[in-house]
Amino acid sequence: MRGEAAVVVVGGGIIGCSIAYHLVAAGCRDVVLVEKGELTSGTTFHSVGLVSQFRTSPADMRLMGDSIRLYRALAAEVGEAVGWRPVGSLRLASSPVMLKTLERRASRARALGLDVDVIGPAEALRLCPVMSGAGLHGAVRVPDDGYTEPSGITRELARRAAAGGAEIATGTRVTGIGLDPRGRVRSVETTGGSIRTERVVNAAGQWAPRIAAMVGLDLPIVPLMHQYLITRPVPGHELPRQTPVVRDPENLVYVREEVGGYLVGGFEPHPKVWRLDDVPWEFTQQLLPAEWELFEPLLAGAIRRFPAVEKAEILQLINGPDGFTPDGHYALGPVPARPGFWVAAGMSINGIAGAGGVGRVMAEWILEGAPSFDVSELDVRRFGPDLQDRRVVAEQAREVYRYYYAPRPPSGESEYGEG
Repeated sequence: MRGEAAVVVVGGGIIGCSIAYHLVAAGCRDVVLVEKGELTSGTTFHSVGLVSQFRTSPADMRLMGDSIRLYRALAAEVGEAVGWRPVGSLRLASSPVMLKTLERRASRARALGLDVDVIGPAEALRLCPVMSGAGLHGAVRVPDDGYTEPSGITRELARRAAAGGAEIATGTRVTGIGLDPRGRVRSVETTGGSIRTERVVNAAGQWAPRIAAMVGLDLPIVPLMHQYLITRPVPGHELPRQTPVVRDPENLVYVREEVGGYLVGGFEPHPKVWRLDDVPWEFTQQLLPAEWELFEPLLAGAIRRFPAVEKAEILQLINGPDGFTPDGHYALGPVPARPGFWVAAGMSINGIAGAGGVGRVMAEWILEGAPSFDVSELDVRRFGPDLQDRRVVAEQAREVYRYYYAPRPPSGESEYGEG
């Protein structure tokens, strides 16, 4: 392994590999990526891979759009190997109130340049005839959305970064970060040796707080359980390969095709935190035990919209943790108290969706001093000392998760704050 690098990236998931790729593409070839296991062995390997641009945040919308453009370009060059599936998406309105909400959001999204339409129930059922039209009032359609196979995209980004000069060091864990007397980064210590560097990017996912602690920082990220199930195809109700990704917020679920069967996930009303203490280094390429009782409201919602799911043979209920910030937005950028220490973590279930954009923004920020568009709402510096208590972080993250799909009460106030 190199003894010196311009930038050291910690974490071999899709975020770290995207950052390494974009650094190299921008001309910074002296990059070392350090991963304690194998590439994609953290959250990336169990991700569903959904990519949607329909967001309330302009920064998020831009990042997701950049991701789609990157994935589309990679697929055009190497084909099925990257697993990009541009099937489009439908976000359903299962009530008149939700339809009005989606119409307002679609209007704003169009003003920001997104290709999005509000369609009626008949058109939604034409695009996805296997779902039920009961209680369906319309949908938002985004034709450029889709999903990808996360490992394929990640490995292609890593391959291109390595071909451009970056070193990918797997099976190598960071053990410490050296600072000079002024608190500036001077080295990264690993199980494979020391790397002299003035810039390190913490893209370690749910292990990011442990890396941040090596320089005396508290990074407010906690891992929440996120579950989805996969079924076998149901005879007579198979999902065609080009079925759009369907999100039904009022039924709390998303559904996409998986080898003709149904992949069903969503956001439980009573989410669970996996750990308040540090995530073990050894938790690599692992899943958590299935929590069927926790998933029951989602399964019920899926059956209401896709009745064939009730007849489907379930292959597996997958329970994989993902790191959440207290507000559910990314934590990106430099840390002023530790010059040379950068963060790209807290993906909050949107790592695959935003990885292409995050990689580009981080490369611009590191090499040019600022990103090319406003990402201040995602800046890691927004978190203050009040978030050093992980119990506070956990409750705020659970609230974000709980209302990721479900509408908030009319007051819109923070439940944790009321408590």
